[in-house]
Amino acid sequence: MKKLLMGIAVMGSLALLSACDGKKLSNIITNTDSTAVDSSQTEATAADIHTEEAIKQQVQAYYDELNKMADGGDFNMNSLDSLACTQDLLELMQKVSEKSEEAFEQGSDMYFEDEGHRWLQGIGVPMTVQFDDITDPTQEYVEVFLTLTWDGEQGQVRLRLKVEDGQWKINDFADYDTDGVGFRRDMEFFLGIDNGDIAG
Repeated sequence: MKKLLMGIAVMGSLALLSACDGKKLSNIITNTDSTAVDSSQTEATAADIHTEEAIKQQVQAYYDELNKMADGGDFNMNSLDSLACTQDLLELMQKVSEKSEEAFEQGSDMYFEDEGHRWLQGIGVPMTVQFDDITDPTQEYVEVFLTLTWDGEQGQVRLRLKVEDGQWKINDFADYDTDGVGFRRDMEFFLGIDNGDIAG
């Protein structure tokens, strides 16, 4: 299988869920005013989030945060995951981390090898984002196809998104092509779970 996914080393993911209470990216596509809003405003906001523009803005915000972290020399994969990923994906990553740590401590080589960086398709930053395709934004799950460019190099990634807490969150990272193989399926296979793949 052609692997375009890159990610953190096994031990680097141990603090994943502890970062959940850390800094939050401001919600760029929902009403952040602390004053009460009427039901018509709430319905309008809910409708506005299911647009290609809202999806583009949210995904771009995540990569902007990546670039900002990298530029400041304080790149924290766990913090970025906590910011951008769905809760169930974070929980799955934590289970994989715990099982991998246990295998490592027992001297077994049967631990999960994260094949590269989910966020960094290469070493170079800043990374620019080109949106190649977005599936129907009115559906529960939306797939976004990206071409990432840094230092004259390019990589491609496919994200699966869903709305959680009023924002589009990443529910899976996958190969750009349509073979259906994603980061989630790799982790589920490692844990002995068979729930289908990104295309299912």
